[in-house]
Amino acid sequence: MKKIEAVIPPSRVDAVRAEFERRGIHATFTLTEVQQADGHKASGSAEIEAAGTMEDRVKVELIVGDRQAQRAVEIIRQYAKTTTNGATGYIALIGVNEALQMVPRLLRN
Repeated sequence: MKKIEAVIPPSRVDAVRAEFERRGIHATFTLTEVQQADGHKASGSAEIEAAGTMEDRVKVELIVGDRQAQRAVEIIRQYAKTTTNGATGYIALIGVNEALQMVPRLLRN
């Protein structure tokens, strides 16, 4: 299994999700709002302002099988693109040894 983390523009999430469904990749997306500064990494708050404006982004996290991982990454690459020049996010592919699903216990009377 692989965990995929991708930081993409929020406007592209629906396109990525729709293409996953169209290609038969069934994964639950976890979305987290993040901000990404354009320019170089800064170490202090004054330097962050100098680096440029902060742009809204969404971090998408999902776990897929090994066979689907590369196809999922390519879908994100293709469908999360924007028309702006330069980098708009990142994709990380992380190995997962085990994933457990949390299921609520049924209450008994």
